[in-house]
Amino acid sequence: MAQIWIMTETIGGNGHQQAARALAKGLAHAAPDVRVQIRSGLPVFSRSLESLTRTVYLNTLQYAPSLWGAAYSKEEEFSQAFRDRWAKILSAKLEGLFSCEVPEIVVCTHALCVGALARIKKRLSSSFRLGAAITDFDVNGFWVHPDVDFYLVAHEKVAEKLRYTYKIPADRIFPTGIPIDPDFAKKRPEKRVLREQLRLNTDAFTVLMMGGGGGMGPMESCIQTFLTQMPDVQLAVVTGKNEGLRQRLQHRFPDADRLHLFGYVDGIADLMQAADLLISKAGGLTTSEALAMGLPLLICRPIPGQEERNSRFLTSQRVALRQDQPINIPRHIYPLVQSPERWDGMKERARQLGRPRSALDGAACILKQLNH
Repeated sequence: MAQIWIMTETIGGNGHQQAARALAKGLAHAAPDVRVQIRSGLPVFSRSLESLTRTVYLNTLQYAPSLWGAAYSKEEEFSQAFRDRWAKILSAKLEGLFSCEVPEIVVCTHALCVGALARIKKRLSSSFRLGAAITDFDVNGFWVHPDVDFYLVAHEKVAEKLRYTYKIPADRIFPTGIPIDPDFAKKRPEKRVLREQLRLNTDAFTVLMMGGGGGMGPMESCIQTFLTQMPDVQLAVVTGKNEGLRQRLQHRFPDADRLHLFGYVDGIADLMQAADLLISKAGGLTTSEALAMGLPLLICRPIPGQEERNSRFLTSQRVALRQDQPINIPRHIYPLVQSPERWDGMKERARQLGRPRSALDGAACILKQLNH
């Protein structure tokens, strides 16, 4: 039985793990007889370091996001040197994973282990195919290694950067989209039906507000702005696994009948289908899910670095608006409410850019590697 490993990490947000699970579902759908395992590299090296790295990352984003942005802007200068040193250290630990069995294919949805796996691949006599599924609408040098056999990327723009900036051959690059749950490829009931099922007002302009799996972002100030300046707009707010935030919002806005609070949602596609606009950061997975549903975006305070680059891409494609000050968000939304043709144009461009079958198409590309 053929084996495929998907390597991901818990650091750097939930998107990397979501992409891994999406690819695993795509592979299970396309080839049920193939054995697929999702693994992480950093816990093999050190669980304490994994926990510390995750804590430092989250605290940096919360208290000093500009510091993260400054570091990310320098990635071109130190990515190769750091990647190669880290790969040498990590590969010594990860090689033990391959002592009993060697998979035919390993696919990374996080850049951390790419270099280490490339070193292991060169040392093993029975080698494996190594792939990278990049989870943003841009690419940095940590993802790139001459021994990566194939890349799954979000868009032709990313493919172009890999070709011209990093000199990756075109036949190694596949613009299948950021892997999202195959559930997004299913046909869904129309908007009114879903709103009834979700107990939402069927006629109101509906804004879905998300802050990633951790419920990050200026949600409270955004909600206050909507309730005072746009009382006719309906809000569906997803706080993710941040139960403290959900309870705080419930306590602060107890009588807001146009505010609907949701905690962790297992399967966000129905809520996205029911909404008219998404307000969120610019995480690769969340924005890819929205595009797959033809849902325009308003991006508010993206994380400096990768999300800032995602934001620039999405606004350049005219599927997203950008406003980092909650008090000013309504002036961007009024034209959409009052001019349906503008909103329809954004929806159509989002639908054209979206890749609802990204995990299935990515799985097909991965399975073709079995024949190499």
